[in-house]
Amino acid sequence: MAAQLRPPQRDEMTVHFAPTDRGAGADLTRFPWLRKLLKSRTFQFAFILPNQIIFWIVIVAGLLGANVPTRNFATVITWYIWFCAVFLLMVGIGRGWCLMCPFGGFAEWVQRLTFSSRRFTSVTLGKRWPEKLSRYGLLPSVGVFIVLTYFEEFFNIAGPGVPKYTSFLVLGVISLALLFFLVFERRTFCRYICPLSALIGTVGATGMVAGFRTKDRNVCLSCQTKDCMRGSENGYPCPWYEWPGSASSNLACGLCSECFKSCPNDNIGLFVQPPLTSVIAPRARRYDIALGVLLLFGLVLFQQVNALPVYGTIDNWLNSVMHFPGYPNPIDYLAIIALFAAAFSGAMWAIGRAFAKDGRTRNFKTWLKPLAYAMIPLVAADFLARQLPRFFDHMLRIVPSISNPFAWNWNVFGTAGSLLYGVHLLTQNGVVAAQLAVIAIGGLGSLYSLHRITRLDLSSLTNRPVLMEIASIALMVLTTLGTGWLYVAMAGAQ
Repeated sequence: MAAQLRPPQRDEMTVHFAPTDRGAGADLTRFPWLRKLLKSRTFQFAFILPNQIIFWIVIVAGLLGANVPTRNFATVITWYIWFCAVFLLMVGIGRGWCLMCPFGGFAEWVQRLTFSSRRFTSVTLGKRWPEKLSRYGLLPSVGVFIVLTYFEEFFNIAGPGVPKYTSFLVLGVISLALLFFLVFERRTFCRYICPLSALIGTVGATGMVAGFRTKDRNVCLSCQTKDCMRGSENGYPCPWYEWPGSASSNLACGLCSECFKSCPNDNIGLFVQPPLTSVIAPRARRYDIALGVLLLFGLVLFQQVNALPVYGTIDNWLNSVMHFPGYPNPIDYLAIIALFAAAFSGAMWAIGRAFAKDGRTRNFKTWLKPLAYAMIPLVAADFLARQLPRFFDHMLRIVPSISNPFAWNWNVFGTAGSLLYGVHLLTQNGVVAAQLAVIAIGGLGSLYSLHRITRLDLSSLTNRPVLMEIASIALMVLTTLGTGWLYVAMAGAQ
C-alpha cells in the first residue's frame, strides 16, 4: 500500500536528479546570465561584502554610539530588521543567509588568504571534525543556539538593551567562527557549530531553493575526479562536505557555487522547488533534525510563555531560592524547553504505540522523525511571528539611525530628525492579527506536510492508517491552536 502512495520510485543508480521530481525544468542555470554569474569567482564575495560592512558598522556603533537602544544603529538594524529578515530568508529560500553570512565569510577570507580567488594554500590546521561528534549532526548547533539565546535573554540584548552588548555578541560569534576556521578544515563551524545553522537547516526546509544538485547521477557516478568534493583549479572543494549527487533536501547546501565552478562535466545545476519539498521529500529523515525541531520549538514557546504572569511568579521564586541574580533562571529556562520537547515527543510516541501494526514497527525513532518533520512549517511560522512586534513597532527607526549611526551629530542622508522615529506600522491588535495569520499559514503548511508524510512514511507501519492520520492531525491542530493562543495571551498580559 505504501509503495502505491509514493511518487514513482526510481533506480538509485540511474536517477535523473531533479529535487522537485519534475525534471530539469527547475534548473536555474539554464539562464546564460545566471550561469555566468555563478561561474564568477566574485559571486559569493559580492553577497558577503555589503553584510560585512554593515556588521562592522554595527560593532563600532554599539561600542561608540549613543547608549540609547532605540536610536543606536547597531541595535535598530540588528534586532528590528536583520533578525526578521533572516527568518524570511530561511522560510523563503533556505540557506540564503549562509550565502551572504559575514561571520563565516570573514573567517573564510582569513582561512583562504583571499577574498574570492582560488588559492591552494590556506591558514588552518586542517583538523577534521571528530567522527564521534559528527554523529550528533546539527544538535551541537542547537545547543549553541539555546545557550546563546539564554545569554541574550539574561542581558536583554535583543530587547534591545545596552547597545554594546549587541557588539559583544557579534564580536563573539565572529571570534568563535574565526577560531574554528583556523583549527578545522573548510566550513566545519558553519555545518556543525554556528548557532543559526540548525535553525536554518530545519526551518529552511520550507524554502523554495533546493540548492546545487546533480543533473544526471550517471555522469556523477562515472566521474573519476570528483572535483565537486576535492576541488579543482576553478573551485574549492565543497565547504559543507556535501556531494551534490546524494542530496535530497536543501539541508546542507550553503549556495556558495564552488561545486558548479569545479564540475568538469557541466553536470551541476541550481534547482528550485515548490515550498515544503525539503520537508516532505527527503529519502532519509534524520534523527538529529527531528530532535532539533522539537528543541527549537520548545525554545520559541519558552519565549512566549515567559511573557505570561505565571512565568514571572515561577522565575522569581526560583531566583529567591537559588539566590540567582535575575531573569531568566537557567533551571526554568532549560526545563520549559525540555518539557515542551518531551511533551511533543511523548505525543508522537503515543501515536506510534497506538497504531503500529506490530512490535517491529513500534520503534520510537520511526514515528518521531516523520511527525517531527511535519512540524517544521509551524515551527518556522512561530519563529517568524515572534519577530513581528519589533519589526512592525520599530522598523522605521532605521530611517533616522542611518543618518547618524554613531550618534556623532551627523545627518548623512538628511533623515536624522525624521518623524518616522515614532511611527508604528501596525497597532498592537494589528500585530497580534499578523502573528495569528502567520501561525495559521504555518499550521496549514504542517497539516499539508503531515498528510503527505503519513502516506509516504507511516502508512505501511499501521493497519489503521485513517485513524492514525486523524490522531496526527488532532495533535497538529491542537499545537497550532495552542501556539496562537499564547500570542493572544501575551498581548493581554502587556
